[in-house]
Amino acid sequence: MQPSTSTHRRRAVVAVAAAVCLIGVAGCGGDGVESTASISAAPEASPTPSAENGLDRLSPGQALAAVRRALTDAGTYRVSGTTMAGGAIDIAFVVGQGSRGTVDLGAPVQLVSTEGRVYITGDEKFLAEKVGGADTARIAGKWILLPEDSTSGFAIFVDGQRFAATLFGDQGAATMTPLTDVGGVSAVGLVFPETGGTLWVSAEGPELPLRFEEKGASGGQGVLLFDEYGTEVALAAPPEEQVVSPDAG
Repeated sequence: MQPSTSTHRRRAVVAVAAAVCLIGVAGCGGDGVESTASISAAPEASPTPSAENGLDRLSPGQALAAVRRALTDAGTYRVSGTTMAGGAIDIAFVVGQGSRGTVDLGAPVQLVSTEGRVYITGDEKFLAEKVGGADTARIAGKWILLPEDSTSGFAIFVDGQRFAATLFGDQGAATMTPLTDVGGVSAVGLVFPETGGTLWVSAEGPELPLRFEEKGASGGQGVLLFDEYGTEVALAAPPEEQVVSPDAG
């Protein structure tokens, strides 16, 4: 059964925070990420009357569908930045296959997803506290294989399609912004009214996301950047002898 529309929209703000099981812990910051909060408040009108790729002539629902298709066509992409809750991610996604990267929970956690399974490793004491059933000594230097039916918030990182579906939702945003310059690229913002989040999408070429900005984003916090489209991402499960299950005896 697919999640409801309201569930998708709620996840648009807290998706990454839930994904990394944050409980108010601090992230690793957002160096080099400039927030578009000021752009949201006072968009700079583009001299071009309409989007080069026709994005602004679509309905919000059609625009989101175009974004999902463009991500699928790209095959791979990277998402990095911080949430308003303080979490931070740097994950490379392969659409329909998996992902790899780092999630910061107050301590960095490495993550690999392949064939629908999620493996994590990092500071063993920290992970033992976050993943029930795992004792510190047993998981030291190991990768934890999360249960297939109980990957908790980490399930958002299973692959690029899952991440996009959770963050963007399956339903159209209610409003779209005029053409706006976002980091030197003409873009259209898809605004989610229930959360105040904005997905900035390129108005030039393929309809690919540039960034997702939570309501109140400031100083780089609450901003996720999308880039490295089509870059090769090597995915491989950790060696079997280095893997443990959190609920194993």
